[in-house]
Amino acid sequence: MIYYRKSKMELNFDKIFRIAIISQKFSGTYPYTKRDKKWATHFILMHGELTIICMLFIYNIIEFDLKAADYSQMCRNMCLPFLYMVITLLYINMLYYQSKLKMLIETVKAEYEIAKTMSEEEQNVILEYAKKGRWLCRAWAILTTCGMAQFFLKSIVCTIYSAIQGNFRIVQYYEVIYPEVIERHRNNPVIFITLYFCTFFYSLYTSALYTSVLPLGPIFLLHGCAKLEIVRLNIKNLFDNDDYVVQERLKKTVLQMQDIYCYSHEINECFQILYEFLLKATSLVLPITIFAVIQALGRGQFIPEFFAFIFGAFMVGTTPCYYSNMLMEKSEDVRMTLYSCGWETRFDLNTRKCIILMLCRALRPVSIRTIFRSVSLTTLTDVFQQAYALFNLLNAVWN
Repeated sequence: MIYYRKSKMELNFDKIFRIAIISQKFSGTYPYTKRDKKWATHFILMHGELTIICMLFIYNIIEFDLKAADYSQMCRNMCLPFLYMVITLLYINMLYYQSKLKMLIETVKAEYEIAKTMSEEEQNVILEYAKKGRWLCRAWAILTTCGMAQFFLKSIVCTIYSAIQGNFRIVQYYEVIYPEVIERHRNNPVIFITLYFCTFFYSLYTSALYTSVLPLGPIFLLHGCAKLEIVRLNIKNLFDNDDYVVQERLKKTVLQMQDIYCYSHEINECFQILYEFLLKATSLVLPITIFAVIQALGRGQFIPEFFAFIFGAFMVGTTPCYYSNMLMEKSEDVRMTLYSCGWETRFDLNTRKCIILMLCRALRPVSIRTIFRSVSLTTLTDVFQQAYALFNLLNAVWN
């Protein structure tokens, strides 16, 4: 009984996923934020600064890396414009589907309230999947924080090391060559602090968008898994009851499944294009970043901060595929439970027709799709194969 009361207190969307919500409010992607002048000013200042830094990296690629045929450094500098493209699409997606995302959040909040009146077993199912979503939010927050910390620590350590070697120089947050008018004065304290803050803000804003948007889809998918698990529990021993109870529970199950199909359709609408782009981006960023790291190691350079890029690209592609695959498996579990629920012991024609229709619909599992295919672990395998092919191509061209 004590655990049941604790569950009731914890089933609060804003408290469970407060890390994602705080990040959304900071980045301006929170679906409940009014799109007024205050928001527009916030967006222009934050995303505008990001655009300027991105243009600086593109300038480095064109002006220095390509001319010097330094393809390893070019690959390193390409990672950050790729990040800019990803977070810009994340922002656009949150803006375009703002009303739908708000509706999905309201749906989850309402079902959390309904869950407080359910049985302890059903409530614990919802709580279990909510905790998985909270864990994912924390994982993204830790990953992005570690990525920022690596750049920061590298600048500090390299600065201290240069002082010990007797060749003191202050190392920037991210080493990059600036236009000549800035490069001449980069060691000026005011200019240095400004540049350091701008590049630091680039990573901070990127981290906030990653932490706010990327866990959102899996949170909804995990709640869909919880709903399917509750359906499975309800039909597990369906035909151990009398005919009237069977009819009522079948009606309830049909309504629950219809609600789940509509719910998954709304998720699919919000994230279909985004997941297509993220999977393509993973197949590009992953081999380019690994190639840059290997080339740097070959020249005796160690760039630990780029391991965060590698792991981040891996997570970006893996997360939606893993949780969408989990949703498909839960849907398959419901189908198998429905088939083995004991319907063969009853001879009511209407009941059997209902079971057949539900089984036929369940042959197509609940899943999330991109434009061309279902999001699943099989899709993730294809993405990694494409990334490996591109990595081999880069090696062949370089050699």
